[in-house]
Amino acid sequence: MGKAQKLFEKWTDNVPKEARLQDVKTFLDHFFQGMWDQQGTSHIVVRCEALKVFPEYQPYGEISVPVKGGKKVKGIYIKALIKAICLIEELGGIS
Repeated sequence: MGKAQKLFEKWTDNVPKEARLQDVKTFLDHFFQGMWDQQGTSHIVVRCEALKVFPEYQPYGEISVPVKGGKKVKGIYIKALIKAICLIEELGGIS
């Protein structure tokens, strides 16, 4: 089991108050490979076609994740990423 999968299980069981940016990037590289960007901004933007079918992600299938102090991501955004992954898995995964 890879680090990203371990983070998913750990964060699903107990969402942290904050997570290190590097851990979040590892997580995103696994679950949203090629679908996220953070170029010179204080936010990570995840764009996933599969999320467009859900009202809270319309019209672009986006999740915006603020980075606190350039080093941490708050737990509420970790929870949002986990929810998105669970919704995608219910649809049958990312195609």
